[in-house]
Amino acid sequence: MPRKKKIKRLLIGIAVLIGIGLGGFAVHQQQEKQKMIEIATSKEARKVYEDYLKNEDPQAFTAKGFIYSYKVDKESLDYNPMGGLMVTVIINGDEEMDVGFNLMDNGDGTYSSAYYTSSPKFWQTQEKYYGKSD
Repeated sequence: MPRKKKIKRLLIGIAVLIGIGLGGFAVHQQQEKQKMIEIATSKEARKVYEDYLKNEDPQAFTAKGFIYSYKVDKESLDYNPMGGLMVTVIINGDEEMDVGFNLMDNGDGTYSSAYYTSSPKFWQTQEKYYGKSD
């Protein structure tokens, strides 16, 4: 009987340690996600998005442009293994029209993007407004 109690205590102890480890991991993941959201929605990051969008649509955020709003897709946030934070912004509330950024910290409180990606619908919409850019 005492041997069974020792085994039971050992198994319970192992289960508790595993639970604590998993709980700590979950808390760490939540903190990282919150940090990514803070970066992606910061004033400095918004400047990167808006500069790019205004470059692609000189009339952006006006009645004459095809881009009138954007929203950071918080579910898309992820760290790039090569560096930076990968962010997708949804244009005009249309999930099929988005632009991807790889935010890089410039070390002086500002950000830049190492590259940009755009959905086909973004380019098709741009071509409707401004014609082909061949």
